[in-house]
Amino acid sequence: MSSQVFRKTESGKAEIARRQAGLSAATRTVLILVNGSDTVSALMARGLPQLQGHLDTLLALGLIEPVAPPPAPVSASMAAQAASASPNLDALRRQAMAYLGNHFGPDTPQVAQALLGARSVAEFNAALDGIESKLAIYLGRKQAARELLALRPAT
Repeated sequence: MSSQVFRKTESGKAEIARRQAGLSAATRTVLILVNGSDTVSALMARGLPQLQGHLDTLLALGLIEPVAPPPAPVSASMAAQAASASPNLDALRRQAMAYLGNHFGPDTPQVAQALLGARSVAEFNAALDGIESKLAIYLGRKQAARELLALRPAT
């Protein structure tokens, strides 16, 4: 219970403003101190006598409610994969732009627009498929596929 956090309900906020529930001074003080972020142990550290009894009273009257625990953080491996995928795509984008500049010249940014907007490996490869079809007009289908093979990230 010492790690639990409480917050005021709408009734609790109204009670602070109107004083209609007839709370004792100590219970009212506890109601005022409940803020939705301090744990019960933090409230105990303030030296309030019989804190648990006051909290039970406020809960029974519906003036406070427990705060749901925060959602579990994203696992470290998933965060690391997302972080490592982005720099890898950035490096491949730079490499692709330099390479495609030899074929498309000043039109490279327009031709590679989908490639520049890709946020995942699948989107990046799909954009390369579109560029490959444009290159195939000049180089042939097989040669265009060979030319772009080095730019494709592993899926």
